[in-house]
Amino acid sequence: MSSSPADLVREFHLAFGLDARSRPTEVPADLAAHRGELLAEEAAEVAEVSVTGPLDRLAHELADVVYVAYGTALVHGVDLDQVIAEVHRSNMSKRGPDGQVDRRPDGKVLKGAHYTAPDVSAVLRRQGWRPEGG
Repeated sequence: MSSSPADLVREFHLAFGLDARSRPTEVPADLAAHRGELLAEEAAEVAEVSVTGPLDRLAHELADVVYVAYGTALVHGVDLDQVIAEVHRSNMSKRGPDGQVDRRPDGKVLKGAHYTAPDVSAVLRRQGWRPEGG
């Protein structure tokens, strides 16, 4: 059995009769709102436990966020692994050709002069998405 988050979450959705689409699709507003509420709930739990601990609970809550995020992508028919790869490509372009990295005082990596934004629309189009009006 695969241990990829996408495969595990697909198995869960299919086993429990939850929505699972195979190509990017706009979903009804009530379903989209429900998925947003689930994500917000999980993110709030991460925010709380990241301060209060313990580490095992933080790890659990982080996994829940990823699980629900992959589920939300599946409900919308989005191959999230491919989107993450495109965002990663973009994030790596924040480093200059000399290897230098610009950071905020808190350590966040900033977009440098060589940064290129992710083209998520192109990734979704390769997955079969046809935007409304497009």
